[in-house]
Amino acid sequence: MEKGWSTSCEKVRNYISDDLALCILSKLPLKSLKRFGCVCRSWNLLFDDNHFMNIFRNNFICYHHSNYDDTFLMLQCTDRDFYSLSGDNFENIVKLNWPNPFQEEDPYFYVMDSGSITGVLSLYKLDDGRTVFWNPTTEEFKIIPPSPHHLETPYLRTKVYPAGYGYDKVRDDYKLIRYVSYDTLSSQECQEIGIPYIISDLSYDNLWEIYSVKSNTWKKLDSIDPYLHWFILGFHGKRVHINEMCHWWNLSPTEDEGLDLASFVFVNEVLITTPILLNINSRKIITGLNGTIAFISWISDTTIFDISILGEVGAKESWIKLYSIGPFCCNIKEIIGAGNNGDMFFRKKDGNIVWYNLRTQLMEDLCIKGEDYYCQILMYKSSVLPMGGVNY
Repeated sequence: MEKGWSTSCEKVRNYISDDLALCILSKLPLKSLKRFGCVCRSWNLLFDDNHFMNIFRNNFICYHHSNYDDTFLMLQCTDRDFYSLSGDNFENIVKLNWPNPFQEEDPYFYVMDSGSITGVLSLYKLDDGRTVFWNPTTEEFKIIPPSPHHLETPYLRTKVYPAGYGYDKVRDDYKLIRYVSYDTLSSQECQEIGIPYIISDLSYDNLWEIYSVKSNTWKKLDSIDPYLHWFILGFHGKRVHINEMCHWWNLSPTEDEGLDLASFVFVNEVLITTPILLNINSRKIITGLNGTIAFISWISDTTIFDISILGEVGAKESWIKLYSIGPFCCNIKEIIGAGNNGDMFFRKKDGNIVWYNLRTQLMEDLCIKGEDYYCQILMYKSSVLPMGGVNY
């Protein structure tokens, strides 16, 4: 039996030509391709083969991922200006009505999406942590209740930083994870609010917490170190939801290790980190690119952008540089996100938003201006169901 099996395998090997093998390999997901590198030396060196990489890039960008079915792009330009983008060349641009759930005279929110899994966006305020779920299609919103876990004392300043919003498919539940930090007030701040300044160490701990839509409750996440992963604050808006996880940048425990990609799994509520060595002074974002985590970096005042994708969460060696685009001659300042079909969105130094397609290598102006800190591309599915189908 063993001899027959060996003979059969040899015949298969002889029958499949190298060209056919490369064609098959070029259509595999990056995770599988990385693992097959141990089969033979030539397969291990595929990422150094320019011919193979050109085929792999073309297949990667042309592959239609099911995550993008029935999805819409939204462009946030300022703290309150949103546009829906549609059409082959984004010729249909519609300004969306901005909700004012707290009936404030001058409302402003930061916005977070959950990838393409739902028609609901999460709106939050950094100053007090108030959070709202918003369906742009129905213009319905739901105010999330305050957390009972925050310390109530006039001597501490509380800051709340949402890290991710996504779907738990096992429990059919939508969840929001966020980080809560505390700072003691200075003597001047105490004087301004009319309380005595106390020189003492207050007992407090920063914390991670998670909100469940289904139970309408908050709970602490004791499984995550409250001091190890708080550096998300330095990369506002640079988070993405891919493959039932939300991901954000996190500074590594030691400076020489550069950055980690922190990935939170909604099903079992655990955090996985993936190291990446990088020049800490370069600018960077993470985004979704054809159903894959993409890391895009560039040096300020340059218009060359390096795009890498991750094959497997937790596996540092599965990062691979896929594209290097540019230089561009139109005063590009930064990249603000990606859509589907290889569409990349940039903001120019004058604020104008342009889009660039990786396949055609053509760039066009959207004739919309965006501001620092707020400008980003969001993705959602149009839904007329109450908050993505979840009962409230």
